[in-house]
This record gives sequence, structure tokens and C-alpha cells, in this order.
Amino acid sequence: MEKELHILVVDDEAIVHETLGDYLVQCGHAVRCAREGQEALACLEREYFDLVLLDILMPRMSGLELLSRIQRLYPEISVVMISGHGTMETAIQALRLGAVDFLTKPIRLLELDAVLEKSTRVRRLSMERNRLKETICHLQGNHPSTRSAPQVLGTSRQTEVVREQILLSARAGCDTVLVCGETGTGKEVVARQIHFQSDVREQPFIAVSCPALPDTLVESELFGHVRGAFTGAAGDRIGCFELANGGTLFLDEVADLSAGAQAKLLRVLETRMVRRIGGNREIAVDVRVVAATNTQLETLVERGRFRQDLLYRMNAFAIYLAPLRDRREDILPLARQFLADFAGARGMHFEGISPQAEEHLTSLELPGNARELRNMVERASILSGGGWLLPEHFLPPFAGTPAPPRSPRRTTPAAAAGERERILASLQAARWNRRQAAKTLGMAYSTLRSKIAKYRLE
Repeated sequence: MEKELHILVVDDEAIVHETLGDYLVQCGHAVRCAREGQEALACLEREYFDLVLLDILMPRMSGLELLSRIQRLYPEISVVMISGHGTMETAIQALRLGAVDFLTKPIRLLELDAVLEKSTRVRRLSMERNRLKETICHLQGNHPSTRSAPQVLGTSRQTEVVREQILLSARAGCDTVLVCGETGTGKEVVARQIHFQSDVREQPFIAVSCPALPDTLVESELFGHVRGAFTGAAGDRIGCFELANGGTLFLDEVADLSAGAQAKLLRVLETRMVRRIGGNREIAVDVRVVAATNTQLETLVERGRFRQDLLYRMNAFAIYLAPLRDRREDILPLARQFLADFAGARGMHFEGISPQAEEHLTSLELPGNARELRNMVERASILSGGGWLLPEHFLPPFAGTPAPPRSPRRTTPAAAAGERERILASLQAARWNRRQAAKTLGMAYSTLRSKIAKYRLE
């Protein structure tokens, strides 16, 4: 029979070893026994255990002292305290020191079975969590065998400052970093570089797009939930904070989080503890959080749409990414790298970007910044078919796509003003919850965001 759990029984009474040990073996578990603290520590050093059943009253080293050592040296091991003289004060002290449960002698088999079932469930969740971490590491290129990360390219002074700030925050071990900049400036690239240049580079990097999370599931995605927490919660779910434990969690467009999620995020940043939805246990997490935004959070704070205390907590170390129009000397290094990436991915050869095309690129405004530039280079590489990329290859988006026939329509200033007022009223009625306002207006969330920018409603 496959052993479910590896259990260490620590008690100075031989009768406990015999009766308890025999029962655990009959249940299909692998069991080791120790009579006192030092022997138990020696066992823990030699072997891996899922669960320790630990007596409180023992010679030379008390069970509570051994519990403290186990929590310090092997925090992943569950410890259940056992006592023949159990009191409420002793049980509370043991739980405060990190014990997951407390049993009194003589041990009732039903209570012991409940402890074993819970420990088995915890072990399975831990194995699933590790499997998910490994999968995510492979998918996101953070496996130890993949020692690379996107580079922050450019020769401008602004970019050089960003590289210095990345190195400083990574080496200093900043647990919270705020990255600000317009859409497409490369905020996730900065987050990945912070992760890669730190001591946790071999741990998971988890990226979360906050606008992509439905309002009803955002807290479950970030913090997890337990079975039955809400309709549809058929099983326990590990949240992104737990998945990123030991590594880095990147929260893109953090300003889109709801007020409730902001409050919970603040608590996690302050305590480094996560409580799953519907759960009654707090889970310690060691995570660097890199939050990104393309909006002025100070303005959102003034309008009551973002928590001021959360802004202060995240703004301990901030990195600002200037738009490409303010650092035009970075355009060509980025464009050349994008072309090299496409050539390698497609197995094609390009002579490069012609001088005329380079002059054309550096004259563009590029409101979409590096993301828009990347798309332009990819489109130009396809149109060129190889060789040199010429100015005519750098067409504006959709230039080669015939537009469907439609009646000419001109938006009058009065119509634009009316639309602006209608959007503003819906946003105010929804307390600036953009998702709710989009539903009220009957338009796509992305359309609402573009109109908010168009009418300067930020």
C-alpha cells in the first residue's frame, strides 16, 4: 500500500509509540518514533516528514520548545501537539507557536482520523501548488534552466536611470515596487528584470492583468478560496499570492482593482498573510509585489477611487517609464531588437531597417510606445518578405485593410459634449467603477477606457 503521510511521533512513553504507531501504520502511513527532542531533530534532519505528533511534557526539551525549533527550521511541516494534562492556556500557546491542532490523551481515534484527513488534504494541496509553480515557471520562462529575461533596451539617460533603479530595487530586496508609465512603455519588462536580477530569480514570476479579472472573481484569483466558499467553488483554489510565494507577483494596472480587493491587498502587503475566501486560516507568503499603472494614482486618490494608504504602501520605491516621444534615441535600438526577434522566430534573414525607414520611425509620435513600435516592425517585416525594411513597409495600422462601406458620419461638438456628460454621469453613479459603468452604458470595457482618455475624464 502506498504511504499517504510520513509521520514522526515524538513522545517519551513507549506505550504511545506502540499503540499510536501501530494504528498509523495500519492506516497506511509511514511512521518513525522519537523519545525526546534531540532525537526528533536528528530524525527531521535525516528524513522528510509531513506531520509531527508531538507530546508537550518531555524530559530535557519540552514539546513547546521543540515546536518552536521545528517552526523555525522546517516551517512546511505540520505539527499536532499531544498532552495528557491539556488546558486551554496550553492549547492556545501551542497554536500561537504554529501548531495546527491539539489533542488530549487518551487520544480519541475519531479526532486523530480528522487530523490525518486534514494533513493529507494539506499535503495534496502542497503538491498541487508545487506542480502549478513548476508549470508556470516553464511557461513563463523562469525555470532555473532558462536564465534569460526581456531586456530594458535604449541609450537614453531616462532608460539608463531605469536600469539603475531596477538593479537597486532587486539587490535591496524591496518587497513592493510601483512602476508607472503610459500603456506600452514596458512595465512588465521592468518587473521581470527586477525579478531576474534578484536572489529569487529561480522562483515563480506570476503576472496578473487586473482589468482582465471579472469583479466577481478578482479576490478568488488573487487570494484563493476554499471549497463551498461561494456558488461554483467545487474545490479549494490556490490564489496568485500563494502561487508566487518565494518569488514575484506582478499586478498590471492595479488601479482597476475594486475597493474590496484594494483593502485586502493592503492587508496582505502589511502582514504578508493571505486568507482564502471562506477560509479561517491565515497563510504566510513571502512575495515581492511589483504593481504597475498607466494612470495618476494621486488623482484617483483625490476622487476617492483609490486608497491613499495603499498608494503610500506601494509607493515606497517607484520607477517611472517615460514615453518614447520623450526618449526618441531609444526607438531605433528597440526596433532593431524587435526585428532580430522576428527573424529568429521565423527563421528569416533581414538586411535591416533602411536609413530612410529609420528616419521615418524616429519622427513618429508612437502613442502606443514600445508595443506600437513592435507591432509596426512585425508588420513591416511581413510586408518586406526579407531584405531591407523600407519606409513604405511601415504602414499605419489597418492601412492595407479596406474599410467596409458606411454612411459618412461626423461627430458634432454638441454630440461629443453630450456623450462626455453621459459617460461622466454613469461613472459618477457607479462610483467610478469602470466595469459597472460600461455595463450601464452598454459598451465594451475597452471602448469606455478609450473614451475616458479621449474626453480626459481621468
